[in-house]
Amino acid sequence: MTNLKTSRNAVFQKLPLATGSSFVINRYQSPNFETPWHFHEEYELVYCEKGFGNKFIGDSFSTYQEGEIAFIGKNVPHLFKADDSFYQADASIKPSSIVIQFSEDFLGKEFFNSPEMASMKKILLLSMNGLVILGDTKEKIKQVMIEMLDLGNIGRFAKLIEIFTLLSIGQELQPISVNIISGININDSLKMNKVLEYTLLHFKDDISIAEVASLSNLSESAFCRYFKSRTQKSYLSFVIEMRLNESGRILRESNKSILEICYECGFKNLSNFNRLFRKQFNQNPMEYRKNSEQ
Repeated sequence: MTNLKTSRNAVFQKLPLATGSSFVINRYQSPNFETPWHFHEEYELVYCEKGFGNKFIGDSFSTYQEGEIAFIGKNVPHLFKADDSFYQADASIKPSSIVIQFSEDFLGKEFFNSPEMASMKKILLLSMNGLVILGDTKEKIKQVMIEMLDLGNIGRFAKLIEIFTLLSIGQELQPISVNIISGININDSLKMNKVLEYTLLHFKDDISIAEVASLSNLSESAFCRYFKSRTQKSYLSFVIEMRLNESGRILRESNKSILEICYECGFKNLSNFNRLFRKQFNQNPMEYRKNSEQ
């Protein structure tokens, strides 16, 4: 899909531009929907057209659902990974996304500094934390992105400006990442991607720091420093976050008991699970399930 270079925080991605185009819009279907944890100099708008799974954006790990739209700032490390169920032999749906990518100077260095683009310039700054687009703004942008695929260059450009307008006037933009995390294009790089892939496979299991540190050829203490410098959180906190997000998904999508979900997601006792769940979601699991049904 793209050319990749290594980096300390993630894989650096160099985007190819089609002849006669100043920005990229494409529909990607699994397995090309998923790429390693990566970053690029372009801003990215991602409409998750089909499927669901997990996403890493900046310092945040969370699930994504079909129909979700995210706006990701330049050089912000990110990864979308479809749920394991889509990789089964009998899976009838292939995850797909529509992606728009543009550089800050794709229409010249002064474009976003013009008075007319002042509101959009603010949105670009907010996108450095990653944004989820909600409500009516999401539905309108989704429709525009679908329409763009069948248009010529001028039509696509006009629709992109329409998206800028919707983002600028919309009030339904929710930050994803607490801290601004930027990728750096230097050498020792795929360590982090190995850690993320391994953790996605094993976060429900008992994972030792020594086990994960070995993937990076680091000592336990060095790995802990390495991971925190790249995510602004400890590895243990990250694993707990993954378990809690998975428990939220199961609460929304099944009738399993709270105790069953607690153990399935890797927690050892119910009281600790309830305490951590409330801390992350500001409600207990039963309240979360009830509210998600409304």
